[in-house]
Amino acid sequence: MSRKSAGDKYDERRCQLLAAERRLSTGNSVGVFETLVAFPREYAQAMGHLAFHRLYKQLSTWPDTICARAFLPAKDEYNWRKRQKKPVEALDTGKSIKDSDLLVFLMPSEIDWFPALQMMELSGITFRNNRREHKWPILLATGLSVTANPIPLSGFFDAFIIGETEPTLGPALDIIKSLGSRRRPKSEILAGLAMLPGLYVPIIHGANPKYSIMRQWASSESIGALTNTISAHSILPNTYILEIARGCPFNCRFCMAGYLLLPYREQRAEDLENKINQIPSGTSLVYAACTPGSHDELNELMEIADRNNLEARASSHMKESPELAEELTTILDAETLVLVPETGSESLRKVIGKFRTNEFYLKRVREISPVIEKIQICVQLGIPFENDSDRTAIIDFVKTVMNLTELPVSVRIDQFIPRPWTAFQWTAMANLRDVREHLALLKDGLDQLGVKEISGFDPRATHIHALLIRGDQAVGRALEIKLEGVGWNTAFDRAGHDMNSVFEEKDQNTKLPWEFLNMGFGYTRLAREYQMALAAEDERNTETE
Repeated sequence: MSRKSAGDKYDERRCQLLAAERRLSTGNSVGVFETLVAFPREYAQAMGHLAFHRLYKQLSTWPDTICARAFLPAKDEYNWRKRQKKPVEALDTGKSIKDSDLLVFLMPSEIDWFPALQMMELSGITFRNNRREHKWPILLATGLSVTANPIPLSGFFDAFIIGETEPTLGPALDIIKSLGSRRRPKSEILAGLAMLPGLYVPIIHGANPKYSIMRQWASSESIGALTNTISAHSILPNTYILEIARGCPFNCRFCMAGYLLLPYREQRAEDLENKINQIPSGTSLVYAACTPGSHDELNELMEIADRNNLEARASSHMKESPELAEELTTILDAETLVLVPETGSESLRKVIGKFRTNEFYLKRVREISPVIEKIQICVQLGIPFENDSDRTAIIDFVKTVMNLTELPVSVRIDQFIPRPWTAFQWTAMANLRDVREHLALLKDGLDQLGVKEISGFDPRATHIHALLIRGDQAVGRALEIKLEGVGWNTAFDRAGHDMNSVFEEKDQNTKLPWEFLNMGFGYTRLAREYQMALAAEDERNTETE
């Protein structure tokens, strides 16, 4: 018997993924305009991401438009494609991602930037946008990370959606279709896109636009995206995801999503009921939002799901960090209660604008549901103004929780990044040596408490993430150099970018790369919030004297 070739094996894998999918409805089967939405993560992760489903639905149902999907190949397939010079293929068609009119990359996080370039490299797409002046497809980037700061990628993509896609993507599609069908040059199409609100077109606008690009956001009536496709191979197997709200009502000072998804918008239960009724009985449903517990009608939504014989839960275990604001990759099973106090210190929590007491979290433990089998506590290290007593308070908080329950408790530790469009965007990131020392001490203290599962971050990786999201065009050059197989240090050095820049505090008069964008709120608000953080820090210092 002849052995299957690698190409046949990966094509069979693609067909198996398609065969395992179930759809509520189909998109356009014919159209004059071929689009492709690419997610630079593997299939399982992408299928658990609400924004991906929302974007795919919009592209696949727009008049005269058809849409396919593509994902970052699994490691074995990626290596094979690189060796054999085989392009990334669309899941739905098996065609190269290069063979489309419009290629849309969704990048919620800066961790998606390098894999996106890897997908482009595999597929033979010219990196630099000024070298593809007459080449198709048009490359469009969207997602929270490029809304915050598109400059590092401005040399690669033809256009960026600044804000949410609902009000912007349709007009962009119409311009590309209209001018493209008349065989107008690509430069004219990009000029047309540059006239739309919420579109940043680097070749037209430049790296330092003379006027600001205004972030766009969807109306409250547009909220309520429902996954049309479910899969047994998703990180949420055979589970539908329904958006019940967008944005966050709390606006913690450190959270980029809290600012960039303003204003907070809820969809009413009666308006969501028709969508819930479409979901097959006996399947699973997740109500998705940054803070679903804040929804005024969550109990009513649970009752609607119960009447439809759906196993429903809310995405309240979502980690409250910018890159996870629209995704469900951190949803655990329904038997896990996740607490996100960020720190055990109430006074430090006031500094970062998270106005919840320890008692708020401890009450949830005391009133724990009988179905809960374990607890996860999520904290951060390296928060501005953090001191030794604040880190000790984390251990004390975990100890208090463990004293209230016999359930197993795990701890997840992340590192603070001073992200764009937050009150702390001018602050310095904690240096690697201190963070490594503090992480080791915290893990040791948790070990002594008997915490069995501790997931800590990699300070080196977090350093790179900070350099990317806070970067300028030099970071784009570093990404391109990294594709040669060199280390990050070499890439940043050759690009002329100081890797220590994130460890330095910025003056509020310093011009930041993303400053040309208009988020619907000014730097005045961020500066005011930062001053309030300083005042809270002064107050807690006074109390300890």
